[in-house]
Amino acid sequence: MSSYTMGYRQVRGPEKRKDKRLLLPVFTVDLNGTTCSTVNWSLGGLLISDFVGELKEDSIITAEIKAKDSQADVHLRLPARVIRHDSQTGEVALKFEQMDPQIYDFFEQCLSRQFKRHS
Repeated sequence: MSSYTMGYRQVRGPEKRKDKRLLLPVFTVDLNGTTCSTVNWSLGGLLISDFVGELKEDSIITAEIKAKDSQADVHLRLPARVIRHDSQTGEVALKFEQMDPQIYDFFEQCLSRQFKRHS
C-alpha cells in the first residue's frame, strides 16, 4: 500500500501532531443523525463542522464517514472518541478509537480517487 498522506501544507507553524492534518478530500460524516463536513482530517481523527446537537467529551460514538464522490459509494463506519465539542461553532474533534488496515484502505482509496480526478 502506497501512501499519499505525506503531501500537506503547513497552516500554522510547525506541526507537532503525530498524524498530519489534510484539508482534501472533504468527507461527509454522519453523527447521531446529523450530516456534517470535515474541516480537516488525519489518520488519527477528524475535525468536523456544522454539528447541531449534544455530544459529551470523552464519549465513544459511531461515525459514518463518506467520500464526497458522485462516481462511487465509498464509506466507513467506525467508533470514535469525542475530544472536544464547541456548541457555538458546531465543530467537533474526533479521535479514532482503533487504527486498523480498514481505515488506512478507506483513506487510501479516497485519496487515489481525488488524485485521479485532478490529473
